[in-house]
Amino acid sequence: MRIKTVPEDFVVTELAEWTPRASGKVSVYEVRKRKLDTFDAVRLLADRAGVAIQQVAYVGLKDRQGVTTQLVSIDGGQFRGRIPGMHVRYLGRTDAPLGPDALRGNAFEIVVRDLSPADVERLPERAARLARRGFVDYFDDQRFGSLAQGQGLPGRDLVRGDFEGVVRALLAAPGRRDPEEDKRWKRLVTACWGDWELLLKKWGERKGIAIVRHLRRKPDDFAGALQRMPAKERAIHVFAYQSLVWNDAVARYLERKLPARWLARTRYVGGEHVWVEAPDDAALPPLVETFPLLDHTVVPADPDVRAAVDAALARDGLTLETFRIEGIPGCFFKHHERPLVVVPDGLRVSPPRPDDRARDPDAGRLMVRVAFSLPPGAYATLALNRLFGRAPDGFEEKRRAARAARRDDGAPRAPAGDDPARAAR
Repeated sequence: MRIKTVPEDFVVTELAEWTPRASGKVSVYEVRKRKLDTFDAVRLLADRAGVAIQQVAYVGLKDRQGVTTQLVSIDGGQFRGRIPGMHVRYLGRTDAPLGPDALRGNAFEIVVRDLSPADVERLPERAARLARRGFVDYFDDQRFGSLAQGQGLPGRDLVRGDFEGVVRALLAAPGRRDPEEDKRWKRLVTACWGDWELLLKKWGERKGIAIVRHLRRKPDDFAGALQRMPAKERAIHVFAYQSLVWNDAVARYLERKLPARWLARTRYVGGEHVWVEAPDDAALPPLVETFPLLDHTVVPADPDVRAAVDAALARDGLTLETFRIEGIPGCFFKHHERPLVVVPDGLRVSPPRPDDRARDPDAGRLMVRVAFSLPPGAYATLALNRLFGRAPDGFEEKRRAARAARRDDGAPRAPAGDDPARAAR
């Protein structure tokens, strides 16, 4: 199966609540965008509104691959003009910037293409099971952008205290999708690493200039340099590593609780997702309702959860007691209980019809339109994974890059010929 063949094949609408105020100081906008992620949209909105980027707030992060509608707020300014690929509609005013607390979920309409008759034959049965049982609430590839681009995992370096490694990843590691000009620039940064006076002269208005200015003044203060990047972007890397540990620990937990014959596996950029595929009449053992996103204070009461968490952290040479970031004020992990299982709401699957964008029009490939809503933080791609029994096609290239990055960053790896994620367990 294929998704996101064209942006209009993947439509996401944010479900948010906020309270309008007649005299509020904050302007609220609905932003519909195509091929733009949230960070790019915020920068463009701040520029058009004539405000600092910190004055533009958003409810949730949205991927660039698709057509997405979300709410943003501007504190002390108003949007003017037009932005290509974006439609901005003024909604009103409120008292305070919008944030994640306003998010109630996301509604998805997804066209799934390149299906065989066998793919659609079991759809009614799988859709009924998905609507009844839901799926494990893993984090998917979108959470691990730097890993997917072959740039490593800066959040893991943060935990290890390798702040220079984090700065290198941010400033000098080329991404798989970077334009060739950006790759050449990052190769130059690598060649001139440490000569901050020279790099500052050549940097211009590129992203990360505040980091380079700091290192010119204090060449060895990489912890201080990281404080010069926007806090929200820095937090993305922290959350990405926290999410990777959650995925690994949950997979280990399910392996402890359930017999192997009831488990299925699919790949993602961080290793493997382990799924529950027990028969409908199987008597499952009790499972926890939520699983912890870790900080250094978490002490799981359930012994199977604790064992799974300890094993996941041991993979990177960490323990719960050391799972903290020292030396960067305001940069920390925060404990949160994430549901183990999430159930799509309002799941609908259209009747199949010929794929009008098939590579071979005579091959008999089919397409369906799938619609559903999910609570905040749940991934539509994983609902599709369970609906069709596998991950969407087109992900393997970035997964190869992620596996190569894991081999190069000092993380434990399996013997040749073995699967890295399974061998690590």
